[in-house]
Amino acid sequence: MFVKKVLYKLYLKLIFFSLVFFLSTSNLVISAVLTEEEIKYIESQTKDTEKKDKYIQYEDIKEKKPKINPFNFFGTSKKTKKKKEVKKKTFLKNEIVSEKLKIGVLLPLTGKYSYIGQSFLDTMQIIIYENKKIETELIIKDTKANPSLARKATKELVGQGVDVILGPFFSSSLSNSSKIAQYKNIPLISFSSDKKEKEKGIYLMGFEPEQQISSITEYAIKKNYKRFAALLPDSKYGKRVLNTYRKVLNKNKVLLNKIELYNPGTNNFEKNIQRLVGLDKNPQLEKDEETGENPIEDFDPGFDVILLIETGNKLREAVALLTYYGVDFNKIKLIGTGEWHVDNIGSEPGLIGAWFVAPNPKLWQNFKKKFYKFYNYEPTRLSSLAHDSLTSIFSVVKKNDGIKELNYDDFQTFFGYTGIDGDFKFLSDGTVERKLSILEIRKDSFKVEKLAKKESF
Repeated sequence: MFVKKVLYKLYLKLIFFSLVFFLSTSNLVISAVLTEEEIKYIESQTKDTEKKDKYIQYEDIKEKKPKINPFNFFGTSKKTKKKKEVKKKTFLKNEIVSEKLKIGVLLPLTGKYSYIGQSFLDTMQIIIYENKKIETELIIKDTKANPSLARKATKELVGQGVDVILGPFFSSSLSNSSKIAQYKNIPLISFSSDKKEKEKGIYLMGFEPEQQISSITEYAIKKNYKRFAALLPDSKYGKRVLNTYRKVLNKNKVLLNKIELYNPGTNNFEKNIQRLVGLDKNPQLEKDEETGENPIEDFDPGFDVILLIETGNKLREAVALLTYYGVDFNKIKLIGTGEWHVDNIGSEPGLIGAWFVAPNPKLWQNFKKKFYKFYNYEPTRLSSLAHDSLTSIFSVVKKNDGIKELNYDDFQTFFGYTGIDGDFKFLSDGTVERKLSILEIRKDSFKVEKLAKKESF
């Protein structure tokens, strides 16, 4: 009986030793297999330390459980010194640490519109110089005003890891570029004003006609003008303008007396203007040199305000024809948009006294002088879009305490931004709200008819 008990105890001990030994060897096998995360971590430690911030860094690997000594049944010896615990550095998982703010730029730098692209680019260089504490890299792509090249360039910018994209300039290039940027969650600020392209992920920095037409029409109504007319191109842009014009007049219960839409591809407005003023044939409207009679002295074209949105030679020709057919611009108020904010526009007598919507001209004049000192040539008027877009990016980076990873919503702030086109604010639908002034054309300058108020949005 005694022998059986001894054998039974030995049998139990043998089973216990076997079990402990099995667990120990299993743990050794498991600990020898590295996970993919561990392999990447080890590889990251072998990289050049000077370039370590250019690589993806991972969280620390969890401490492995200590191996069990199968032959130690009495615990750890008191004489055994405990190893000091070494705290490992922690890394943010999948975080790319970037030294520079990378800004992708899509501009026409060769071809017909290269003068615009170069002026925009030179403007950006000034802003970067003024914000040199923020290390910035411009990655510039020449679109040649070609939608296909703009698409290809956008792909290249995404591949180069840009934080934000400025451009393209033309709406025809925007559609494809915006889709690529949206898919990669890269904010894009376009210089276009094409409202049909507005959607989350894209901001349209260009001056939209809706806000301008609303402002100038409301102001004319406040000045007690009652009869309104429009001479507009029969195009998508012209219809956008006309739609806004009608809405504002209807809201204020004012009639749109006369509308004339012309072919945007023509330079001959004569028949359109004849219909607009109610004359079917060319009359002799000049003052009679012998009798002194003036047949247009009491002529009423049927409106007190007329809206035009043409520029350059087309604008001058339209105004000259309107004057010839009896429209006296000393009595009739001509209104338009910010495209009229160009030098020497007052050289056309019929345009003197006209009103249009634009930013405070002093801001632009100050910048133009600064630009000339840098480059010895005058910037294109629309270069303000490049200035204010880049200014907003630096403002966001400063607000985010230098963090250069930008998100679409970062640009939407309660107080907005201040640029050389005045105060502006990015809206959630991708448009830009602006504080604009009303300017009057003089022979050699512009008079501020109504100054934009400096107040929060």
